[in-house]
Amino acid sequence: MTPIRPTVAAALALLLATGYGLAQETAPTSVGKRSERALAPTDHAGPPPWDPGSGDELRPAFPGTGAPVPEPSGGLLAGSAHRRAGEGSAPEKSAPEETVAAYVAALARTGEPERMREGLELTAEDSTAHTYLTHRAAVARARADGEARARKTEVERTGDGYELCPAPGLDSAPACVTYSGFTARDGLLTGLLVNGRDPGHGLLDPEGVEAESEGVRATLLTAYQSVTDKSLVVTAEFTTDDSVSLDLPHAAYTHGRDRGERAEEAVGRYALDAGESTHAAFSFPGATPGGTLEVGGCLQECSALVDIALPVG
Repeated sequence: MTPIRPTVAAALALLLATGYGLAQETAPTSVGKRSERALAPTDHAGPPPWDPGSGDELRPAFPGTGAPVPEPSGGLLAGSAHRRAGEGSAPEKSAPEETVAAYVAALARTGEPERMREGLELTAEDSTAHTYLTHRAAVARARADGEARARKTEVERTGDGYELCPAPGLDSAPACVTYSGFTARDGLLTGLLVNGRDPGHGLLDPEGVEAESEGVRATLLTAYQSVTDKSLVVTAEFTTDDSVSLDLPHAAYTHGRDRGERAEEAVGRYALDAGESTHAAFSFPGATPGGTLEVGGCLQECSALVDIALPVG
């Protein structure tokens, strides 16, 4: 086993002492619970209350069940525009310990999305490890934009990887999440197992998927169907030319002829002034990629209705 460099060891020690946000296999913690009533413009007087005990990056984690799948190969969701990482290059092998430690440290920094993204330098582009961290950082950014408080976490080395757990004393604490089975190619991480399962087949990191309505533009960032509870978590960036109130809690997801399903939970900033932007994340239990994210809203004084339909997958 390759020794952990002092700088990496120091980073993990800092996480153990203070913690940032819990790295979870979850869905978004809501700015407002699901409701059957359409949100009226007058309901946007202020942000919905934040429940610090309702989850970490999204909802509490769900431990995996069943036998582990084979070692990951860095593949993305079928139909993705990305190619598999490193096709035709050197074979994958077990990842260096110091690289794994630094990657896990990045996963654990959910209170600092930009520092999470620094961990992407440790990964091969278009790999499962790269897309998984990209998705996790996008969710963390949505939580930060919505002023959601990050949970503290504890990092523990296990026999075959790492376990990230909520700090003691938290009510409704999410379950611990294990990370193992790290693979690498040419010194860069390519794959990993989350609670013993390969997340790569449920990850989507598209480019150029956009939708627009009344000067409000949405760009699809990532989508991930959890390997544990099968919830689909979608992240997107919204920008606007004019002041707008986005109805994030009442976002819906449609797939084929299925009736639109309301987001179970959502995070992000919904009141934007002209020229501003926000990241947002949405959770749809049991949904699969290939559908459409639908988000409504109102321009200032409801001078126009916003109706965004963003393809997912």
